[in-house]
Amino acid sequence: MAVNKESIKLLEEKARQLKILKDKHGKRRPVLIEFCGTPKSGKTTSISALNIFLKRNGFNTELIHEMAIFCPITNKTHPHFNTWTLFSSLTELIKHYSNNNIDFILVDRSIFDALCWFDWLNTSNDESPYLDDQTFLSYENLLIGSKIISSLFSLTLVFKANPDICIKREFSFLLTDKAGSIMNKHVLSSFNKSIDNCLSKYKNKFNEIVVFDTSDEEKPEEVNRDVTEKTLDSLLNLIKEDIGYLPQELANRLKEGVNDFSVLSAEILQFNDRDSVEKTNNIQPIPIAVITNEDKSKVLIVKKSEKKAEKGSPERNRYLLYMGGHIRQEDKHNDENSLLDVFKNTLNREIFEEIGESIYPKEINPFLIYNSDNPKSKKHLAICFTIKLKDFEFKNFKIVSEELVKKTGTSKSGHTLSIEEVTLDFANDFEPWSLAILKHVFGKAPSKNQIELFGENSISDN
Repeated sequence: MAVNKESIKLLEEKARQLKILKDKHGKRRPVLIEFCGTPKSGKTTSISALNIFLKRNGFNTELIHEMAIFCPITNKTHPHFNTWTLFSSLTELIKHYSNNNIDFILVDRSIFDALCWFDWLNTSNDESPYLDDQTFLSYENLLIGSKIISSLFSLTLVFKANPDICIKREFSFLLTDKAGSIMNKHVLSSFNKSIDNCLSKYKNKFNEIVVFDTSDEEKPEEVNRDVTEKTLDSLLNLIKEDIGYLPQELANRLKEGVNDFSVLSAEILQFNDRDSVEKTNNIQPIPIAVITNEDKSKVLIVKKSEKKAEKGSPERNRYLLYMGGHIRQEDKHNDENSLLDVFKNTLNREIFEEIGESIYPKEINPFLIYNSDNPKSKKHLAICFTIKLKDFEFKNFKIVSEELVKKTGTSKSGHTLSIEEVTLDFANDFEPWSLAILKHVFGKAPSKNQIELFGENSISDN
């Protein structure tokens, strides 16, 4: 049964609206989607249909094909086969993941699929499995132990089908009716059990998993429609984003300027979509990082793009001594993460998205900066980490975020400057958070003009 024209029009209109939103607000990274499941369950057909739809509606896509067909290992029941295909897929994925020009990366079999096959290798032969328990647990811990890898995927689409249907589809294109080492009823049935087992065990380790039963051969177009709709929803979620917030009562316990991190000792982070949070007076914690050298004589400065900074934001058209951003749901890798862990996870992601570096702060006592003399500022709280890099002098930092001014022309955005140069030439271009950092981290008191410009309370340590 074909999808009616009205459904197609609705999908195309949804795609049009999303493209407008994407162009207006930008996106942090590509939407990463994995297709996986029972062999011959319709994954490749759905990927192809989705890829064509996205391209014809103005989105840039990258398709990563199933790596199993290229695997040089012939024994498909040896763990090396699954290991090779998994890491080959990850290699291709990582190659494209930092490309902000790509809207969607569509992957035919990746992490969840590998987990299912490792589970099958570990359970299909109870008495003599292909994969021992200890090795299985090592693979499991690597892939979903910290949720770092699995959280890359915005959406995981799992296709399941009755083994008889899958075998029928396999033989419809072949000139033989002999079963294969994988394409036989016993393996497909036991693999479907592994899929169910992995859905039960790992569902909370992935951002979103959607299961499609494709056994009904009369409705492939409906599956493609549902896949496309879910994909567009994932892009919407990435643009709209759920952000972390703390109760507005916290403001009563904050003083102007620098605060001790212990103020947050009893706080519990909550999440909601950004538009809803912005309409309240709840406090939005913003983990930020000051990147400097070991003796704190130099610092990396960046400048917020005027087009990307909101009206009324103190950061608008200002140089910053820090980088960072809102906490997102994905930054809470697991329920055991403390508030400090979530802040560090956020910074690790933000630094990668802004300058393409992988830096994880180990500081256990960051300081807070609060400034209430601006309607925007009073709803935001900086959690400031100082990151001292031993190889700072050899770094050539590159701005990769659309939110920051690129390292071009006469702009100093993305450059490393001496603290003396910062104090003498750029301090008047800083907002209150940067001025507080200048004093608290680098021991440089603001000039009289800066105090008059921002107010003494804005930069006070007291």
